[in-house]
Amino acid sequence: MARSTKALFVLTLVAIAASAQAGKASAQDASALLRASTTAPSHISYAGQVENVRFGNAGSEASIYRIEHRAPNLTRRTYLAPDSLYGDWIVTRGAQSYNVDVKNRKVVVASNAVVDDQVALNDNFGLLRSNYTALPGPTATVAGRPTTEIALMNKYTGQIIMRIWIDKQTSLALEKENYAPNGSVISHMRFEQVRYANDFPTAIFDVPHLSGYAIVPGISHGAPSNDLQASVRTAGFAARGPKYLPLGFLPVTGDVSDVKGIRTLHLLYSDGIRTISLFENNRGAAVDLSHFKAQTMRFEDHEGQYVQEGPTTLLTWAEAGLHFALVGDLSRQELARIAASVVP
Repeated sequence: MARSTKALFVLTLVAIAASAQAGKASAQDASALLRASTTAPSHISYAGQVENVRFGNAGSEASIYRIEHRAPNLTRRTYLAPDSLYGDWIVTRGAQSYNVDVKNRKVVVASNAVVDDQVALNDNFGLLRSNYTALPGPTATVAGRPTTEIALMNKYTGQIIMRIWIDKQTSLALEKENYAPNGSVISHMRFEQVRYANDFPTAIFDVPHLSGYAIVPGISHGAPSNDLQASVRTAGFAARGPKYLPLGFLPVTGDVSDVKGIRTLHLLYSDGIRTISLFENNRGAAVDLSHFKAQTMRFEDHEGQYVQEGPTTLLTWAEAGLHFALVGDLSRQELARIAASVVP
């Protein structure tokens, strides 16, 4: 009887150990699948229909668009909803984008080198892994495709910040939800239809040349640098940076660009998912808040104006001969603490 009890005890320990090892392997698989999803568009071509919803203070904003993507870097989005965007389309060729506004008969041309920066992508994924745990979830069907759900839990707060449903065969992210600190959904993206193919007419990705349409330059960002000090040196003024950042956030990239003719320094900080952007210039050019319901706030010995839309806060202020704008998906109090550390 004693021998039988001992054998049962050993078998139980083996089963527990095997279960723990399986759980560990599953977590490793989730991390590997997440990594694969970040690079899937570089080698997977597809077409589909996407619904995108963002929730804010005044309700939700939804858009629906058709998408055609030819790997590695040609994409076209054609909007079906809302009515204000119906018929508009965006062609992206690498870092260059062409936004066709049908109602106003114009094409807005912009570039953003970070879109085409594989080094930045790799660095950002490393940051994500250091701050978030990838938790495997159940299988679900999205757009007729079997997917694996992965939840991303912040290691410092224990909060689930994002859920992603990834195609088991292609690793393409077919659905994504982002959450506020209180657990409410702040954005939701989902493929309603998807088809993997590479039979698109080449012409749909051509640079738009439309008779009667004005060509309008949009905001363009140069190649970002991982050396923020180098970006600061090229700003042309005595730039400042925050002395305080929330746990997990690190400086990622910096770039200098012209925003409406004003030389502007942009410093980007991230924890792998959430971002904080600090914009600054020395030309006395403040952010135009006339279209928003801005409110005044004091933080320590500083005074600024803020606009809050859902989880996103924009805080602006001026001091030391500079104009600052701080943007992030953080609470107003947390953003104010960062702002106060820029010019203590």
